[in-house]
Order: sequence, then C-alpha cells, then structure tokens
Amino acid sequence: MSRPPLLAPDGPALLARLAGEPGLRDHAVTDGLHTVSYAETTALFAELDHRFAKAGGAPGHPLALECSQSTAGALALLWVLARRRDVVLLPDLGEASKETGIPRFIPSFCAHVVTVAAARARAAAAPMEAIEIAVHDGFVAEPATAGFAGPDLYLRTSGSTGLPKLTRMSHQKWLNNALACVERWGLTADDRLSVPVPIFHSYGFGAAFLPGLLAGTSMDVGSGGNVLRYLEREEAFDPNVAFLTPALCDMFLTVRKTLRPYRLVVTAGDKIKRETMAGFEPRFGPLLNLYGSAEMGAVSAASPTDPAEQRLATAGYPLAGIELEVEETGDALETAAGERAGRLVCRQQNGSAGYLIHDGAWRFEPRGDAEWFGTGDLAKIRADGYVEILGRSGLSVKRDGLLVVFADVEMAVEKAPGIRRAVVVAAGETRRGPRLVAVCLRDPEAEPPPTPDAIRRSCFDLLPRYAVPDEVKIVEALPTLPSGKVDRRAIRDLAAT
Repeated sequence: MSRPPLLAPDGPALLARLAGEPGLRDHAVTDGLHTVSYAETTALFAELDHRFAKAGGAPGHPLALECSQSTAGALALLWVLARRRDVVLLPDLGEASKETGIPRFIPSFCAHVVTVAAARARAAAAPMEAIEIAVHDGFVAEPATAGFAGPDLYLRTSGSTGLPKLTRMSHQKWLNNALACVERWGLTADDRLSVPVPIFHSYGFGAAFLPGLLAGTSMDVGSGGNVLRYLEREEAFDPNVAFLTPALCDMFLTVRKTLRPYRLVVTAGDKIKRETMAGFEPRFGPLLNLYGSAEMGAVSAASPTDPAEQRLATAGYPLAGIELEVEETGDALETAAGERAGRLVCRQQNGSAGYLIHDGAWRFEPRGDAEWFGTGDLAKIRADGYVEILGRSGLSVKRDGLLVVFADVEMAVEKAPGIRRAVVVAAGETRRGPRLVAVCLRDPEAEPPPTPDAIRRSCFDLLPRYAVPDEVKIVEALPTLPSGKVDRRAIRDLAAT
C-alpha cells in the first residue's frame, strides 16, 4: 500500500508531484465520458494559460469558476490550484437558472469567469472544449478582496438567509485541512474514490477532492446525485472509497440489491439514521460521519476503526489541529455525567479568514485565526472526546418552557411507515409556543400511502407531547438550495400556506 504524504504541499508542488511521480502519473480523474491522467495535466494547463492570457482583462484579480460535476470541472479546479488563482467556487448555473429560477451569481470583484459545461451536454467533445474563459463584463475592483498573501478560495455559504456571503480561506489552509482527512481515513494512492457530491461545495471539494489529490488517488466525479448513474459508474470504475450524502445512502439501500463492500463510505450533511446504518453496513462496509462547514472545512470525523455504535451516535472526534468546546446555554438539554452540552464553538489555525458580504458593495468582515468560531449547532462533547451534534441552535424552539430540537422531531417522523425524509419548521403560534409543522417526503412505493393523521399519531409513541408536530404535510419533493441542502425558508413558506 502506498503511504499518504507526510506534508501538505502547496498547489503547484502537489500537481507537479502527481504529474511527475512514476507511481502516480497514470492515476486519473474521470466522469465516465472522459478521463484525464495526472501526467496529461501539464500540457492541458499550458493551454488554459494561453486561453487566459488571450482573454485579456485584469489578470491580478479573482476569477469565478462555475464548475460542473465532470472531468472538465475537475480539470479547471486543478488548474486553479496549480496556478495559485484567487477564485470564487460556484455551481454551474448557466443553464440550470433557466429551469430553476435561481439567479446567476457572479461577484462583481471577479475579473474573469470560467464556465464548465456539463459533461453529458458535450459528450462528443474533449474536456478542454467544455471549459471557457471570458472577461467579466460587470467587473469592479473591490478593495475588500485585497491585502492577503493568498491565493484564496471563496465559497458561498448555504444561502438560506441574509445577504450574499462568501467565506475566504487560502488554498494552503484547505490543503492542510485535507491532509487531516487523509490521515483520519488512511487514504493512499491505491484507493479509488467515488465523489458524486458536488466538487464546488465545501464537502466535495475540501473533504473528498483535495484529500484524494493529496493521497494521489484516482477519482470518479461523474455520477452526481443520481443513484442509477452512480451504480453504472460503480461497475465501470470499481471504487473502494465513496463520499455520499445520507439521502444517497438511503437510495442506495433501496435500489442496490446485491452485496458490494467498500473499504469505507463517508457521509456528511445530516445524521446517519439507525435504520440506514443497520441496512448499509452489512452489505456495503463501514459508514462514517463527517462534520464541517465552509468556514472551518472538515472539523470532526469518525475513523474506520471506531465501533459502529460510536459512528452512528457521533460525528467522530476533532481532526488534527482543531479544538472544540461547547458554550453552556442554560436551555433544557439533559447532560449525562462527564458530558457537556450547548452551542458548539470551534478554533483552528486553518480556518477561514472571514467573510465577504455584499450590502451595496463588497466588504470584508475579518475573523482572527485564534478566535472561537460559533458553528450555530447544539452539541455534546462526550467524555471520550467524541462529538454528538444535536441540531442547529436556530432549529430549536421552546414549547411549554422546554427545548424542542427539530432534528429529534424529524427523526421520530421519519420512523413512520412510508416516509423517506421529514423537515420540521416553526410556522405560527399555539398555546404551547411556536407551531410545529412537519413537511414529509413520502416513499412513492409505500403501500398503503402514508396519511398526515397516521404520521402524527405515530409521533405520540416516540416524543413527549410538547414536541409532537401540530400539523403534518406530505409533499412529492422538498425544495433545495444550490448546495443540495433543503431550503428551510421555502419549506417555512410552504408550511404557512
């Protein structure tokens, strides 16, 4: 087995190593339609350099990269790292915005726009033909983007509330954080990574794509969130490590009928449900929770050697160089002996430098590296150092004077027959306190179909009366944000109608 690197090199050194080291040159990134080996990147980067120079404009300013889940998208990301570009990493909304109504978002401080067409839209074309570099017509030189040694990478936050907001973190800090993931999971160049989660998002980029590069692995980025496409790519690529969402894990269980062991499967975004782990692990291998954010990167993660019950109940333990504490809130959280519960705060030297916020113009809101960062989550830190995420601190209310964490209610609702996913929101008031509405995604194959009354009745056996939803709505689909997370603001609007 090839051992992981001992140090996180910078972007240019990393790509030079991948392209030049004999044992890694033939390792590649693929989407099933096109494959680019690390050895080929040197010539392809030179062509992108030529296109960039030919585009003209102001080369010393950040560029926006609209990145599809494809070999071309991965190639553009590699070029950004190799050439130390300041970059805003965005989903490709050029075509999707016409269908979804989501406006295209190119920050005004970006001097260039790099667009990457979806691979299947250009199946006959080479990856380089899917990449276009153009001057940004709306470019405005903003002082908020100056003053850092860089290069920096900007990620848009989830977008559920507030003004446009971007986190700012250097390439090197992302690489350092990714190295901690390599060490936690024991990734080596012999691993083959399946990365269906978006590589323009903090999870897919920071916890999957970058660790895969640092370890020198081959990666498949082509299946997206489509489980049938994933199974097709799985057969062709033969991965032994996968990065999935909990929803994709559930679909995997429903569709895949045969055994197919992985060395490990990492999941992030939501807690693993007990039913998911019970069905998944005997057939597909260890399922590991990851916890992180665009501000901090990967924060805590389980290890493949952790017992299954520990991996189910917790988000693992802090990665190297990260400190976690909880601030006692005084809320009605029950704490076991030796455990502390409250709002989770994080400190690490490799965290974000701060935010860019747009309120008429872009301004930088700094955050010192030594400062404790409030994650916005309620958590317990157990006596053994493992972290149990209870839910968002903003996703909880008091009813009858007692704390109700939405995540607990959602887990109870999801135990009802025929329910695939539940999202709980507060909409209106009752005599107990805020009115709770559970918006449920039903399983289309469930017989008999679930009813709101039956779902609500099942909650009385699992929840205290004050935590039972006042209303249940069943929907065919849940609205989502570009990051893939559910859009709770849209769901609140739905619950209020």
